[in-house]
Amino acid sequence: MPLRCPPPGPAHLVDLPARRLAGRTLWRVFQRHRGQPWYFASVRPHAPSTSGRFDLPAPLGACHLATTKTAAVLEALQDYGSGLLPDSALRRRAAARTDAPSTAPRAAHLTAAATRGVGVTAALWAGADRVCTQAWAYQLHRAGWLATYHGISHDPAGRLRAVTLFDGTGAHVPYDDPAWDGEHERLDDAGVRAGLARYGITVTRSDPELPLVDLDDAGLLEDTDR
Repeated sequence: MPLRCPPPGPAHLVDLPARRLAGRTLWRVFQRHRGQPWYFASVRPHAPSTSGRFDLPAPLGACHLATTKTAAVLEALQDYGSGLLPDSALRRRAAARTDAPSTAPRAAHLTAAATRGVGVTAALWAGADRVCTQAWAYQLHRAGWLATYHGISHDPAGRLRAVTLFDGTGAHVPYDDPAWDGEHERLDDAGVRAGLARYGITVTRSDPELPLVDLDDAGLLEDTDR
């Protein structure tokens, strides 16, 4: 069965299974030139289909994280071509590692089996209908949820998990709580490359140094040019 759209109202979503976030390590990939990782995105009114999967209407916003560094990279860098990812894409970005503080809200546990009863399917985090998934996010927020725990769309094994936080739109730490700030790490390292390799993605050099071959030695020059 397809994902239920429109989603059920808040009264049907308020008692969903919950997942504790406090103490859990979360990752977010961001552009290094921005200096900080936090941004809560809102639905673009005239282009909802190109907005984020769980973006909310302004003045609300959504911030997407993952429970592993590899999952965060898979979601942030989605254009792998034929399994190749240029290393420049990694160098331009960093990963923020944060341990959710004790004040972190509980998340709607959308991968729990019981959520099938309200119409949840894997299409909620892996389907292409962004208008539908944004509607789900809005109804979950109306039901009082400030976070969701769900799968990611670029994991064919279906094992990796992500977290979406709901708050006001714009660049700020979650819930204006500085305890969410954590450490920043490089992405162009062996651990990231190994993690991507498990998903069939090879990190390639963006500026390959090809060996120079003398055209005369290669026999490519015409006799008149010798």
